[in-house]
Amino acid sequence: MASWQAYLASWIVWSRFKGSLQTAKALRQRIENDRQTKSTRPPAHLEPQFTIEKRHLGGCTLYDVAPKSETPNQARILYLHGGCFLFEIDAAHWQMVAMLAERLQAVVTIFDAVRPVYEELALPAQDKTPFFVVGDSTGGSMALALTQAALGADRPAASGLALMSPCVDFTFCNPQVRQAARTDPWLDVPGFEEAVRYLCPDVSPEDPRVSPLYGDVDKLPPMMVFAGGTEMLTPDVRKFVVKAVEQGREVEYVEGEGLMHVWPLVQFLPEAREAVDKLVRWLECGKGHDAGS
Repeated sequence: MASWQAYLASWIVWSRFKGSLQTAKALRQRIENDRQTKSTRPPAHLEPQFTIEKRHLGGCTLYDVAPKSETPNQARILYLHGGCFLFEIDAAHWQMVAMLAERLQAVVTIFDAVRPVYEELALPAQDKTPFFVVGDSTGGSMALALTQAALGADRPAASGLALMSPCVDFTFCNPQVRQAARTDPWLDVPGFEEAVRYLCPDVSPEDPRVSPLYGDVDKLPPMMVFAGGTEMLTPDVRKFVVKAVEQGREVEYVEGEGLMHVWPLVQFLPEAREAVDKLVRWLECGKGHDAGS
């Protein structure tokens, strides 16, 4: 059973965000508001504890976040934040980035465009530090799609993927998804459908670049996948996990009973703190994995 904090968080999220994903008009209004009011800069309170370097790659703005420590960096992590592909990074994402950097003694990179960053970080490092991709929501979708594309083209890929509530199928043809959307405290189908039309008007939702469920999974690296018991994306996440396992892939799947979308990010939940502990242990154990093994 979920904690009382989880029920409170679901109620707060429903009251603040559910409406913005129920119609195309509401989604576009939220996009406009988000872009006018949010900053992509790291929060000032992180600066005393972390080294934060801003750099540019192929027109992309990147932030490299690393702990101020004498310990050599143990891993390279690309963090792909969610937000329906359209919304800016927020405080919960930065908090997760900071925790991963501190607990893994890692350099965590944040981006404003994806593929060039992925390809740079996937190149073998001279110090042999492993490269992981961590993504939440549509950031998890991007992590999968980028890795599938890299492996399909025989390019270097991540050593492991950690995915929190990824959207793996943007067709939303699964009736279980539409049924779950009625009670999902955060997400709804019309908003996600509009996001795909907004960004990829000429691409079919069945294209693996959009919906990783339809892509090849037989070479994917080890994965850790989180999903919430109350979110509409979970039925398709389960299908993806089954497909990957049937192809011999290594997947650790964690489904939070009674928990909402991207619940590991909500750090006042006891379940989220446990999830982060699991994630850190998994990444620590995965430092020796090779992509495509």
